[in-house]
Amino acid sequence: MAFDEDLSARIRMSLLSLEREWEERKMFGGLCFMVKGHMTVGVTGGSVAGGGAGELMVRCGQVRAAGALDNPHARLCDFTGRIMKSILLVKPGGFNTDVQLANWLALALDFIDTEPPKKKKEAAKRRSGVVKPIR
Repeated sequence: MAFDEDLSARIRMSLLSLEREWEERKMFGGLCFMVKGHMTVGVTGGSVAGGGAGELMVRCGQVRAAGALDNPHARLCDFTGRIMKSILLVKPGGFNTDVQLANWLALALDFIDTEPPKKKKEAAKRRSGVVKPIR
């Protein structure tokens, strides 16, 4: 699973500077950053033809996403062939600078901060390794 490692590192540094806790998960063919258990931003795979640069995925809710579509680098996410109205995909030109990236991250975090934290799923109870003989 290939994704833009440079963009991933920039996101990590931004989250560190904001003193936010996060987890990373490989999903959607890329890497997603989870805050409070919610997918917040992600990095898609970069093609060789595109210079290896991936796109930034920003989960910001329908209202914020609609407002951000004025940016020429942003479009609604359509990974599955179905438009996801609450997630944006941003082309590399839209997050070239640290300020641009910080703005997208702030948009996502503002939305995620309105969501209740997800409860962690309990691990499935393991069965005992003892096998009863069949009689």
